[in-house]
Amino acid sequence: MISSPGVGSGLDVNGIVNKLMAIERRPLNRLEADKRDLEARLSSLGKLKSSLGSFQDTLSSLKTLDSFEVYKAESSDEAAFTATASSNAATGVSTIEVKRLAEAHKMGSVAIADTDTTTLGGAGDQITFTVNGNSFSVAAGGMTLGELRDAINDAPDNSGVSATIVSENSGSHRLVLTSTETGNANAMSLSFTGSVGSDLGLADINDPAQLDAEVLVDGLYTITRASNTISDAISGVTLNLEGVSASPGELTISRDIDAVKESVQSFVDSFNELRTTMKDMYGTDSALDATLRTVESQVRSVFNTPPSGLTTGFSYLTEVGVSFQRDGSLSLDQSDLEKAITSDFAGFAELFANDDQGYLFRLDGVVDRFIQLDGLIDNREDSINSNVRSIEDRIFDMEYRLQLREKSLLDQFNALDSLMGELQGTSAFLTQQLAALPAA
Repeated sequence: MISSPGVGSGLDVNGIVNKLMAIERRPLNRLEADKRDLEARLSSLGKLKSSLGSFQDTLSSLKTLDSFEVYKAESSDEAAFTATASSNAATGVSTIEVKRLAEAHKMGSVAIADTDTTTLGGAGDQITFTVNGNSFSVAAGGMTLGELRDAINDAPDNSGVSATIVSENSGSHRLVLTSTETGNANAMSLSFTGSVGSDLGLADINDPAQLDAEVLVDGLYTITRASNTISDAISGVTLNLEGVSASPGELTISRDIDAVKESVQSFVDSFNELRTTMKDMYGTDSALDATLRTVESQVRSVFNTPPSGLTTGFSYLTEVGVSFQRDGSLSLDQSDLEKAITSDFAGFAELFANDDQGYLFRLDGVVDRFIQLDGLIDNREDSINSNVRSIEDRIFDMEYRLQLREKSLLDQFNALDSLMGELQGTSAFLTQQLAALPAA
């Protein structure tokens, strides 16, 4: 028995088998190359999907009118009021005078000698609190000031009352009740059973009928509200009251052209990032190229299709300074952009962000069809993954058959090696015997 290939005859069994197996492995090598190509395509689709997702994030943050029909609100007296403006605001100047800030109703008790010894009222006494039509009751008889405070704050149905203790000195402690909401409607109303009411002697700290904020607009219109944040007095404007005015201040609403420019530039930059990603992918894979052309074609179609039904003087983005370059990227002409904003501010915003025909709204819809679950890219990824799994199964099967084939070849050549070794031995013996015969 020959234990090592080639020992018997000097035949290079391993070398011969390796060369034969290299030929046998060619179909397997092609399968592995196909798998690598599919995995590379899958990686590229993932990169494309991520880039489209980033572009969609930008579109989603900009596709509302608030991102383009932007106004800024400026106060000449920020110690009295500040303001913000939405897309529903109108340019102009108003005078604002804060006459009174909204307050929470407060009540305070008489002085109590201590917080943890002196008891108030008698057994069964109750306090009922009513705030804005909602009521809750607290058992108060026989409690100390500290216990009563905790009972009010911990009441499970507390409808808007906060209790605390103010200690003036070691012998004077007062229970202070505060409504948790500002305004006249949230003033507290109390009723008592037993003697706890007289023991506490609660009295108003501020006037329950003067808790609403009061603002004078343009010296003519008196606005009263329960809150110091007023969003329903001037269309599209939210006033934040900070203090009582020493004199009337000015509220100026103007177009925030810089913010609009930033929004448009953000859109252009985001599109160009997507374009660069796609451009770098072209030519790496014919099937991927087909996907890229589909994406590019549908995106271009949006740019080339003007909105319908909008009452605006603009139809194309080129009219507001956004145009394509020869390399497929977008550029922004700041001068044309500012002219468009100045000439038709509302129409400009509608062109970009109308919630049906705006360019960004329609682009968002196109991108969504590509990257959503079961969208174009998702379906192509599923198809590629299916092909990869199929190839992996074929590779596994072929590797098993190649192992069997290699073993068969080794067995055959080992047998040949052994036979050749035996024949060489016989040949040497015969040669020796013939050489020993007497000469004729």
